[in-house]
Amino acid sequence: MHKLRKITMEAGAATLMTLSVLGFGGTATVTAAKTDLGNQNTMAVAWYQTSAECKALYLQGYNVARQNLNQSLAQPSDQPRAIILDIDETVLDNSPYQAYNALHNGQFPTYWNTWVSAAKAKPVPGAKDFLDYANQNGVQIYYVSDRTTDQLKATKKNLVDQGLPQATNDHIMLKGKKDKTKESRRQAIERHNNVIMLFGDSLTDFNDPVKGRYNDVLKNTNQFGSKYIVLPCPMYGGWEAALYGNDYSISDAKKNQARKSHLTYFNPKTNKVENKTVTEP
Repeated sequence: MHKLRKITMEAGAATLMTLSVLGFGGTATVTAAKTDLGNQNTMAVAWYQTSAECKALYLQGYNVARQNLNQSLAQPSDQPRAIILDIDETVLDNSPYQAYNALHNGQFPTYWNTWVSAAKAKPVPGAKDFLDYANQNGVQIYYVSDRTTDQLKATKKNLVDQGLPQATNDHIMLKGKKDKTKESRRQAIERHNNVIMLFGDSLTDFNDPVKGRYNDVLKNTNQFGSKYIVLPCPMYGGWEAALYGNDYSISDAKKNQARKSHLTYFNPKTNKVENKTVTEP
């Protein structure tokens, strides 16, 4: 006979259950899916990959950038004009990597280096046309990413293979061991260039918010659409880190709880909107 005994069950999102099957001289352990954090990204990835609205937002961002560039070109500049762009979800589309995780309940950084090494990411809508235009007009293009320096070769190959301009070692600035943010790299570019625009999908692609994310947006209201070009990424980013208090080391169960605890929702039982929260870190 088999004796079935439940060893542990971690409450949360219907999640961690370990069963031991005892009998016939051995023990077999059956583990159900841990948490569904990876699966929770399915709709975000589906929107990013399939929605016409996502493509429209990218085109809108790069169309506005071209208008801004033309305005700058009409004015004199004592230094070379430059633009600074994040890479992931700003220039290159990594959603196939995110889709794998969604389908297999995985999370970053599992297989991230494998994806980067494959160098198969495609440009996001509008990016190549705009960058070609900027390059033709003598603008210095800097790719400032938190990909790590050991990923430079693969990143460069990916950019070059997609025909993206100025994808050279001195124009691809990745995260070194001493880099906590992108600020020092931005400052290095600004010392010798007139930086007319910055592009990214996270606030930290533009500056280092020091007094809260919402406060930073209010402080820079006039920069968005002029110097700051924000592009869409519902799959991950600084907004997610804020949910966890910028601490990704917390358990999956706590991450799941944090994601839900920050939702503002309508309660049909009370006829009220409840649980409104603001994430500021």
